[in-house]
Amino acid sequence: MRDDELMDRLLRDTLAAAPPQLSPQFDDRLMRRVRPRRLSQKGRVLVTAYAVLGASTAAWLMHDLPLTMIVAALVITVPIALGVSAYGRRITA
Repeated sequence: MRDDELMDRLLRDTLAAAPPQLSPQFDDRLMRRVRPRRLSQKGRVLVTAYAVLGASTAAWLMHDLPLTMIVAALVITVPIALGVSAYGRRITA
């Protein structure tokens, strides 16, 4: 019975105390921490250069393939990439 009395006293003391308050700046600090980060100009240039280099390398590597194989690969992989991208956005939202 001693444990019940201790629990009752703990609950009584907790409920009697004033509820904790967040600081007025809490919302501003939280929004700064969770706001999505933007790429800098240098970051955008690097991502663009990477995409151009990747596309040109892929085009060069596929220059001996028949056009029907290239089209088939695009028809299969582009919807998959779009689906994965949409799924990833939905998870993080």
